[in-house]
Amino acid sequence: MYLLDRNSQTRILSVFEGAIYNGFFLITQGFLGTGLALEFGASEPVIALIGVLPSVSQLIQLIAPFILRLVGNRKKAMMICASAGRLSTAFIPVTLALGINKQSLLLVILAFFSFAASLAGNFWVSIIRDVVPPDKSARFFSLRNVIFTITNMLITLLYSFILDHSSGKTGFVIITTMGAVSALVSLVLLGLHNDPPHEISYGSGLFKAVTRDKKFMTYLRFYSFWSFSIAIASPFFAYHELVNMELDYSFLSLLNIFSSTLTMVFYLLWGRIADRIGGQAVLEFGILGAFLKTFLWLFMDRGTVYLLYIDTFIGTASWSAINLCLFTTMLELLNGVDAETYYALLSFSNGASALAGSLVGGVLAFYLNKFTWTLGGHTFFGIQILFLVTLVLRGVSFLLLKRVKTKKVVSVPGMVFNSAVVIANRLAARPREFIEVMIEKNKSRRRSDNSD
Repeated sequence: MYLLDRNSQTRILSVFEGAIYNGFFLITQGFLGTGLALEFGASEPVIALIGVLPSVSQLIQLIAPFILRLVGNRKKAMMICASAGRLSTAFIPVTLALGINKQSLLLVILAFFSFAASLAGNFWVSIIRDVVPPDKSARFFSLRNVIFTITNMLITLLYSFILDHSSGKTGFVIITTMGAVSALVSLVLLGLHNDPPHEISYGSGLFKAVTRDKKFMTYLRFYSFWSFSIAIASPFFAYHELVNMELDYSFLSLLNIFSSTLTMVFYLLWGRIADRIGGQAVLEFGILGAFLKTFLWLFMDRGTVYLLYIDTFIGTASWSAINLCLFTTMLELLNGVDAETYYALLSFSNGASALAGSLVGGVLAFYLNKFTWTLGGHTFFGIQILFLVTLVLRGVSFLLLKRVKTKKVVSVPGMVFNSAVVIANRLAARPREFIEVMIEKNKSRRRSDNSD
């Protein structure tokens, strides 16, 4: 009973810790991350690499099982790695304030932070798998993501307000200082997590055993290709908004609020659906939506800003499904196995693919960004050719996901169709039921009249 209480406390702590941690992590991603990189004078290839550092840093995951065996305790290993990474965040506002704003320095700081955070994440996943009941994982993580969405929305709005009213270096010194404080507070909360009893495997050939798991390897191939597909262009959507479309931070933050509000609804919806029909079914729906929405970016310029609202709606529905079910589908495959080794190999492959994608995307963006042309009254930028490339790759990723075999009762469209059929049958049955009831009442009256 005591262990159950400790696990419940850890689930609650994981929500608060993650929400506060995002106070720094948000600065490294999206338009805030791109703005910070530009403040350090970063070039297109460096912007691309910074944007995918969370994925690239997973290359180091192969040493996670060895660190665990060396330390002998998941929580201790997690805290060592998390401390190293989160303490390093203080160097960003310090270097900015001192005027040492070189792209190489920012890249080194963020790389160190990301590699340490990646290792800490491995041990966190192993702990949280033992803390959250498998049959309730989708609903728990959907609720957790809803809370993250609310806090992220407020943090993004605050940071955008600061940047619009304290332009240039001053604004970024303020928000990176706030982010560093958030990272340190989250570190304290992480130290309060409970680590349930866990047997550490010391056998040889652990990675070889993982590669023989056909179900897992099919998922790994999909996950790796998907990471490449996203990394090749992901930093340049925000770049296109800030540089080519010349949108300001306030507008983008308002768009973020719109997206965040929808995200909360979709997380709760997907959490319930995923526990019923399987995480993979929801994930397939999300990736198909992420594929379709990329079409809009082929026509996105200053005159078609309204397309951002359509993109935001489709993207929110899609990415909330992806962000939730990439994780829960992985947990299904890790059930009853040596989680650290499986997660390490998956993360390494993901990191290698993201690194390859970012390097290819960065080089392509460097050359493509030199071109613009006008056709049919619309201005097209060379960077949009990169969006066409990721569109094709996302389509291939969807086909690879269809080969994965996990719990999948029915697809999301199939579930909607089945629900519609049931509702239609009920609506059709109600008139018949009403008529039958009225006929029966009339017969009863006649029998009553005859008896009189």
